[in-house]
Amino acid sequence: MKYIACFLIMLWNTPVQAQLMPLPSAVYEYNMMAVNVEKGTEIRPILDGPTETLDNFRVKHFSLSDGKSLKLKKGEEKLVLIFSGGLQVNQGMKSENLESRSVAWLTKDQPANIHHSGDSPVSFFVVEWESKQVGKDFKPEFNSLTKFNYRQLEFKKSAKGGRRDVSRGATPTLQELEMHITTLKEGEKSHDPHVHADEEIILVLQGQVEEMINGVPYLLGPGSLIYLHAMDAHGIRNAGKGKCEYYAIRWITKNTGK
Repeated sequence: MKYIACFLIMLWNTPVQAQLMPLPSAVYEYNMMAVNVEKGTEIRPILDGPTETLDNFRVKHFSLSDGKSLKLKKGEEKLVLIFSGGLQVNQGMKSENLESRSVAWLTKDQPANIHHSGDSPVSFFVVEWESKQVGKDFKPEFNSLTKFNYRQLEFKKSAKGGRRDVSRGATPTLQELEMHITTLKEGEKSHDPHVHADEEIILVLQGQVEEMINGVPYLLGPGSLIYLHAMDAHGIRNAGKGKCEYYAIRWITKNTGK
């Protein structure tokens, strides 16, 4: 089978069009990402644009060396997801240390400072979104910096591999934010291609996966990202040697399914 190991091209001819057209389903192979270097920090811009349900959605990958730090501005809710290494995240009066494969949710009301910790370089993703406040019927479960430690997440074994449930609940701007980590044994698939009304991103943590989108296969390695537009048929399987592991992050807003 011949794999298409490149981006799904997003054809935007003008800035006005970019503001109006929602992001299409796309894959981003880590080794093909463009890299910018600013003051010794590697930055890989991945996604930046509106979706069907979010006013804007941004994802960047950062690599920090020893002693480096990063300041995140206030204004959007954020997730910081560690690919490898360790970070200290400070926001308001709270400070959390994050290990590899852990994730933190940050409030949009305060800036945050991120510092390299440990003895090795750290690699991480910052996911942020712009969306209106949810209705009064949804009580946010997160109101300040919240950490989800990978090593403390219960691993639920299955015949295919297993799963770690990270979180599932409302935030100030999302009716539901659901995150889990899937582990697949060699050759296993998570499920047959299916569709759903909520959008999703997948971050490959380990191994090699094949993501099928609307009947087209894409082969991706560690550090790669997949964005899935609402109602696009998709399925994923372990296409490499040994186990694979990946984050799946989905969200629901008042515009989901409309």
